[in-house]
Amino acid sequence: SPLRITQKIFDNFIKNGGHFVLSKIDSIFRNSDSLFLRYNGRECQFDKIVVAAGVWSNELSKTIGDNFPLDTERGYHIVFENNNNLLTHPVGWAKTGFYMTPMKDGIRVAGTVEIAGLKKPMNKNILSMIEKTARKILPQLGKVKSEWMGFRPSLPDFLPVIGPSKNHKNIFYSFGHHHLGWTLGPISGKIISGMIAEENTNLNLEPYSSKRFG
Repeated sequence: SPLRITQKIFDNFIKNGGHFVLSKIDSIFRNSDSLFLRYNGRECQFDKIVVAAGVWSNELSKTIGDNFPLDTERGYHIVFENNNNLLTHPVGWAKTGFYMTPMKDGIRVAGTVEIAGLKKPMNKNILSMIEKTARKILPQLGKVKSEWMGFRPSLPDFLPVIGPSKNHKNIFYSFGHHHLGWTLGPISGKIISGMIAEENTNLNLEPYSSKRFG
C-alpha cells in the first residue's frame, strides 16, 4: 500500500519535530536578502525554501524568475476488487506493457502514459482500453473498484531537477522524477537535505542542475 507507507513517513516526520501546514502557496518572493512564501493573504519568512511540488513546481518557480519545460505524464490506473488471492505478485505482459499488482485495496492495473497537461479531463477511452485488456489477460478479474489518473512531472531529458535555483542560492528544487518519484523521492530528499546543511558530497549533481535549461 503506497498510501500507508507514505503515511508512515509523514508520521515519522511529525514525531521528529516536523511541522505541517496544509495551504495553497501563491508565490515565492524575495525582499532584500530574505525569502518569503505568500499564501492565504499571509507572508511568512524563511531562511531556505525547497520546491518539491511535482507537476505544480513550475508554477512556483515562475514567481521567482525560473522557468522549466515541465509537462505531465498522465498515468491511468484501474483497481479491481481483490479476488481470493488471484494474484500473489506483480505480473507484466510485455506485448502491451501492462502490469497487474496485488495491493491491499485490490488488484491495480496500469501501464499507459498520456502527455496532456493538467487541465484536460480524464480520457475515458484509455480507461476502457485498460479494463478490456486486463480482462483479456485475466478473465477472472472482479468488479472495478476505482479508476484514477496520476500526474507525473516530466522533463525533456528524463532527468529531475535537483539542487539550487539558478537565480536564488537559498531556493532548492526537487522535482521532475517522471514515473519514478515514489522510488527516487527519498534519495532526492537526502541529497537536498545535505545541500541545505552545506555538507560535502562526492556525487556529480551537474546533470540535475536547474541551469541546464538556460
